[in-house]
Amino acid sequence: MFVAENLWNELNSPEGDPEWDDRIGKLRADLEVFVVEATITPKYLFLLYPAGDAVWEIRSSRDDPSLRVLGLFPVTDVFVSTNYARRDNLGGWQNRAWKEIKRAARAIWRNLFPTYDPIVTTNVNEVCSGASNEIFYKERA
Repeated sequence: MFVAENLWNELNSPEGDPEWDDRIGKLRADLEVFVVEATITPKYLFLLYPAGDAVWEIRSSRDDPSLRVLGLFPVTDVFVSTNYARRDNLGGWQNRAWKEIKRAARAIWRNLFPTYDPIVTTNVNEVCSGASNEIFYKERA
């Protein structure tokens, strides 16, 4: 897993509010799941709509506030996390906040890798070899 600069800075910021520091610590632990767990499920990793944008989310939802880390895959088993948001600030999946955070993820990707496209697929096994046999994407009507 690679972590973009703004998220890295948040994960490694000097101590501040103890409650937020605890939440960020749990987010770090949740991100480590991608590297250490044998099986990844859709409760943890999910492809966001539309699939053609290739933006995935890692869900850190054990504690409030629930956090979403967005990112894209350059190759199988390599997740480039680009940005994150509190789930309670995003609203429904068609909300403008979701569109903006997905757009930001793509913009950060293009800034980091201007000549490389991410993997575009709805088949989780093409991006994550440890995925469970479940549905990791839902087409929206």
